[in-house]
Amino acid sequence: MKRNLRGLHTFCTVARLLSFKKSADELFLTPSAISHQISELETQLGAKLFERTTRSILLTREGLGLFNKILPHIEAIDSATTELISSASKNYLHVQLPEFFASEILMPAITEFNTQHKNIDLQIEATEIAGDENPKADVVVTLSSYPPEANHYAALFPIRYVPACSKYFYQVKKDAVKSPMELIKSSTLIVHSARQNIWERWKEHANLTKIEPEKVIYLDSMFAMARAAESGVGIAMIPLPISQAWLENDFLIPLHHKQLITRDFYWVSINDSSSKTEASKIFLTWLVSKLKAVT
Repeated sequence: MKRNLRGLHTFCTVARLLSFKKSADELFLTPSAISHQISELETQLGAKLFERTTRSILLTREGLGLFNKILPHIEAIDSATTELISSASKNYLHVQLPEFFASEILMPAITEFNTQHKNIDLQIEATEIAGDENPKADVVVTLSSYPPEANHYAALFPIRYVPACSKYFYQVKKDAVKSPMELIKSSTLIVHSARQNIWERWKEHANLTKIEPEKVIYLDSMFAMARAAESGVGIAMIPLPISQAWLENDFLIPLHHKQLITRDFYWVSINDSSSKTEASKIFLTWLVSKLKAVT
């Protein structure tokens, strides 16, 4: 015979509090409704669960035995349903952004966002700077010379470039060259495949003569470029301020005071077709506010 789950839940509450009134307050019922549910359960079970007096109630031996046996199961049911309700109330936000931005900007700050916004779970999709936008993403961070075509967007920060290499690479090579410029001319240059003319643009900006490197390596990852330079492969044109930590921690050192100022900006935008506009606006506002301090 199926048992009255509601009645068993009420029974456990009364057994724990030993008060119809307190149980009624906790369950948002009247004391008479609590009394009725207990009486109905006792009739179903054919056993008396409580000894009632004018001032108190006590568990009978049968009531105590039932309480000890079913309490863990009632608590497990309560936990499972609470977890499901909590999960349903959460916002799962799909954020697409360049890999290097994710590793250098977002990840160091993500704990703060998670602490402040516990009801928003982030699904991070990292791409390269020339990658296609995912139409399913709610929020997108892009690197571009032009604003995104979206109703809600914000400029995060502009990008500038400077040639850099590892400190070890420079120390090994410096005695064989007269200047950092000669080192650039005689070394392997590391170039991002989406920014193949970056060295030529930097040379013109710095009013320098023609650069004829020993060799050029093309990579399709900004992070791979920085790591290759750090490993002593050659000299990379690294983006600032996003690579600032690499300089501050002496993983890389700049080789020239001239920086190439570009029209490239990191932008954050909300997908117009996203169904999670409010959560997206919260993330966008937080990211913009956070980067005021970072950059």
